[in-house]
Amino acid sequence: MIRIDILLKRLEEEQASFAKEALQQPQGHEAFDYGRAVGLYAGIERVKTIVMEIVTDQDRKAFDL
Repeated sequence: MIRIDILLKRLEEEQASFAKEALQQPQGHEAFDYGRAVGLYAGIERVKTIVMEIVTDQDRKAFDL
């Protein structure tokens, strides 16, 4: 089973790496390119949120037992 802290750390590293790369080497200057970069960054953030929600729900269910 994957440790959640390792998964979240890896997602944060990927997100930071992507943001740094997007700023250093922009893929284009069109609205689509900007939207793509923002969307990918936001997508990783959403995954982190979902993982934390799952962990919280599991912890709550375990506590209720």
